[in-house]
Amino acid sequence: MKKKGLLYFSIVLWMMQVSILTLQAQAVKTSVNTNNILIGEQIQYEITIQLASAAYKVDIGIPDSVPHFDIIDQQQYDTTDGNGGYSLRQRIQFTSFDSGVWKFPAFPIIVSAPNKASLQLQSDSFLIQVGYSPADSTGQLRDIKPVMEVFVVDRTWIYIGIAVALTILVGIVLYRYLKKRLSKPAPMFKSSLSAYAEAVQSLNNLVVPNASDSVSVKLFYSSLTEILKKYYSRKINRNLLSKTTGDVLLQLQTQVSSSDLIAQVAQVLRSSDAVKFAKYLPSAAENEQSLSSAKLLVAALEKKIQF
Repeated sequence: MKKKGLLYFSIVLWMMQVSILTLQAQAVKTSVNTNNILIGEQIQYEITIQLASAAYKVDIGIPDSVPHFDIIDQQQYDTTDGNGGYSLRQRIQFTSFDSGVWKFPAFPIIVSAPNKASLQLQSDSFLIQVGYSPADSTGQLRDIKPVMEVFVVDRTWIYIGIAVALTILVGIVLYRYLKKRLSKPAPMFKSSLSAYAEAVQSLNNLVVPNASDSVSVKLFYSSLTEILKKYYSRKINRNLLSKTTGDVLLQLQTQVSSSDLIAQVAQVLRSSDAVKFAKYLPSAAENEQSLSSAKLLVAALEKKIQF
């Protein structure tokens, strides 16, 4: 029984030794590009760790600050693969503003792998000498540099030229603006109301005449035609009051796609022409119908005309 226990202990001890030797096989190499700098000069510090495989994890305990030194830049880990192994490289850039000989400390490095005990290593420490620039010990006298003549450019005319150019540019812009504004045609029909509101108001104020009064009937239909033509003239900003019924209908066909609506407008305008020029006296019912048709036409045109 004692022999079995001794054998078991030997096997466990052997396995622990193999695991430790595997971790110790990891190599740590540190280097600096110089050990002697002037105040404010920079030192490149590099830690290289040789790993047996990519399964190992490395944690380098670099502190936030190092006495007598200022860390300027700390690059990310750089991992390379070569000859079946892995190398992890950490670069640090630091400087010092304290003169003297200072020890740049060693950093703890912990190497670990799955199912294996971690191993703590350390980087190498370095002595860094920080000094001032050497003084001139030759004692030689050096000539003072002669006074250099400074050529002063007179920019007065440049400023005058820029001011003149800006004045001309502003004048041109102002002239074009005023010319465009003055050349803009004035509204053809001045009114505080819109074309639609004015037409509706005029039609509402129009009184249907007695059918037996020919003069009132002709005046009624003349007003009805004028209201429709003025409404359409304001919508297209073109005076159609002196145009014939045929001219108005031709113009309307270019903007209204509804043939029924155009036919209704033609019926109202031609009925008015018949009353004015053919001595036709419609009945009272026809007069009422003409006024109602005109109101409906204005409302329909307001929706159908495409401007």
